[in-house]
Amino acid sequence: MPLITLDNISLSFSDKPILNEVSSTILKGDKIALIGRNGEGKSTFMRILASTIEPDDGKLKIKNGIKISYLEQTPPEDNDKTLFNIVSEGLGEVGDTIAKYQHLINLGELDKASEFQEKIDQLDGWQYLHKIETILNRFSLNAQTSLSTLSGGWRRRVMLARALIQEPDVLLLDEPTNHMDITAILDLERMLKEYHGTLVIISHDRSFIAGIVNKVFDLDRGYLSVFECGYRAYVKRKNEQLHAEEIANARFDKKMAQEEVWIRQGIKARRTRNEGRVRSLESMRKSFTDRRAKKGNVKIHALEDENRASKVVFEVKKISYDISGLELIKDFSMLVLKGEKIGIIGGNGSGKSTFIKLLLGELQPTKGSIRRSKTIQLAYFDQMRDNLDPNMKAMDFVSGGREHIDVGGKSKHIIGYLRQFLFTGKQAMAPIRMFSGGEKNRLMLAKILSQPANLLVLDEPTNDLDVETLELLEEMLVDYNGTLILISHDRTFLNNVVGSTVVLDGDGVINQYAGGYDDYLSQKQDKVEAQKTKSSPKSKPTSEKTVDTNAKKLTYKQQQELKKLPEKIEKAEIEIGEIQMQLSDPEFFQTDESQDTLIRLARLEADLARYFEKWGELE
Repeated sequence: MPLITLDNISLSFSDKPILNEVSSTILKGDKIALIGRNGEGKSTFMRILASTIEPDDGKLKIKNGIKISYLEQTPPEDNDKTLFNIVSEGLGEVGDTIAKYQHLINLGELDKASEFQEKIDQLDGWQYLHKIETILNRFSLNAQTSLSTLSGGWRRRVMLARALIQEPDVLLLDEPTNHMDITAILDLERMLKEYHGTLVIISHDRSFIAGIVNKVFDLDRGYLSVFECGYRAYVKRKNEQLHAEEIANARFDKKMAQEEVWIRQGIKARRTRNEGRVRSLESMRKSFTDRRAKKGNVKIHALEDENRASKVVFEVKKISYDISGLELIKDFSMLVLKGEKIGIIGGNGSGKSTFIKLLLGELQPTKGSIRRSKTIQLAYFDQMRDNLDPNMKAMDFVSGGREHIDVGGKSKHIIGYLRQFLFTGKQAMAPIRMFSGGEKNRLMLAKILSQPANLLVLDEPTNDLDVETLELLEEMLVDYNGTLILISHDRTFLNNVVGSTVVLDGDGVINQYAGGYDDYLSQKQDKVEAQKTKSSPKSKPTSEKTVDTNAKKLTYKQQQELKKLPEKIEKAEIEIGEIQMQLSDPEFFQTDESQDTLIRLARLEADLARYFEKWGELE
C-alpha cells in the first residue's frame, strides 16, 4: 500500500540541482536506507518527505491520516525544559496539557492542576500519560532532568523518544546514531528491527543499516535510484553500476567526465587496504602488548622538529577525578608514547571528553598527577563544530585566506588540497552555510589535518561522514606518524586505526586493551573466563597441584612445548595473513560471515601474542 508518492520532484539551491525530477513510492512496511555522498541532498530529501520544505516543482502525495515523525540530524539547542515536557510535546495539544498538569503537580499547586485535569478528561488523555512514562523508561531517561545537562548522545535519545511517542506510520531518522555510544547503537538497532511501521533512515554506520533495511534509495547527483534489496546486495549492484557509468562517460566526453572519474577512481583505490599499513598497525599493537607485559597519499602535517620531540607524551600516575561527588576516574595510570594511536570508548556521560581535558591540562585531577611533554603541539577536532563561520568561504577557513598552504613540508594550492577531501573547486569557493553537516565535518578535518602538530586529538570525527570520507580518513590516520587520541563509537573505524583502546567502564573504572574494538571484546571475554576459573572452588586444588608439579617434574614437557611453539606461531601467522587478504576486499565487510571472521582474527592475534610471550619465558 503506497503511503508517500513522489511525482517528478525537483529542487535546487542556488545553481546546484539537489533533486532532479525524482519519482518514487514509499510502501507500507518499507525499511529504506537513504544513501549518498555528503552534500548530495539526503537531509533535504528527508525534509521534503516530512513536509518541512516545499519542492520547486512536482508533487508530494501523502495518504490521508498518515502520521509522520522526523528526527533531524542536528540535536536540539540548549534549553531548560524537562525531558518529560520535551517528549510530551510530540503528542501535540494533549501532550502540552499533560506537561502543564504534571508541572503543577510537582510544584504542589493542586488547585491549578485540577483545571488541566478536567481538560485531560475531555481529551481522553490519561492513556498518554502512561505512554510518556513507558517510553522514558524504555530509553532510560529521567523525566525531571533538564535537556541542557545532557550530552549529544542522550539528546538524540530524547528526540527519538519524542518521535516514537506519536506511534507514527512513517518514521524518518537522519543520522540517529550520531553521538550515541556503542551500547545505545546496538539497542536502537534491535528496536528498529522490531518496529512495525515504515522507516526511512540516513546513517553512515554500515553494520547498523545492513541489519535493518530491505530497500535502498541511492541519491547521486540529483537522481534517485531505487534498489529493491538489502544493503549488502546494494553495494555490489552499485559498484557494477559505477563501473558501467565510468566506461560510458569516458566514451561520451572524456574531458567532461574527468573530475567525476577521478573522484570515483580515488574512492575505488582507497577501498583496497594497503598491506603495509596493516602490518604497521599490527606492529604497533604488538609493541603495546610487549610494553605492558614487561611492566598515499595525503599526509598529516607533522612538525619539522618532530624527531626531537620527547618520547613520552603523557605519563599518567594514579589519577582520580570527581564532579560533585560523582567519581568519573578512579586511580588510573597509563603511559602514552610518541607515535601511539589510542582509541577511547565508553557510554555517554562516562567522562570521555573529561578524560581528554585532564590529559591536555584543561582540568586538573582530584588526585594523582599527569606529566606532559614540553614539545606537544596540538591539533584538536571538536565534535560540536563551534569554530565554523557560516559566511566564510571554505577555502579561506582552511587556509586563513592564503592561496597556498604548507602541508608536510610542501606548498600546495588550497583548492588542490581540498580536492583530496572530495571537494570540487566550486565547493572550495562556496560559503560554509551552503554545506551539509557531513561536509562541514569534512571541512573541519581538512583544516585540522593541515596544521603542524605532533599530537592529534579527534573527538567523534566520524559523525555525519559518508563511507567514502571515512575510508579516506582511516588511510590518513594510519599514515600519520604523530600521536593520536581518538574518541569514537564507530567499531570498524576503531578496528582499522588504533593500536590500543582505553575503555571507561563506569563508576570510575578505566581499563586499557591492546588493539581495536574487536580486540577489546575478545580480551574482555578472556578476562571474564579467567576470573571465573580462578574463583571456582573446584579449580583451586587443581591449580595448586599444577604449580607444584611444574616446579618439580615438568622440565621435559616445557622442552616439548618450546619445540612446538615455532609451528604454532607459523600456523597462526599464516591464518592471520589469509584473513588480512580477505580484509583487502571491500565487499568482504558486506558478507554475513565478516563479523565472525573479525572475531577469529582478534583471537588469533591474541594467541600469537601469548605464543611469543611463552617462547620468551621458556627461552
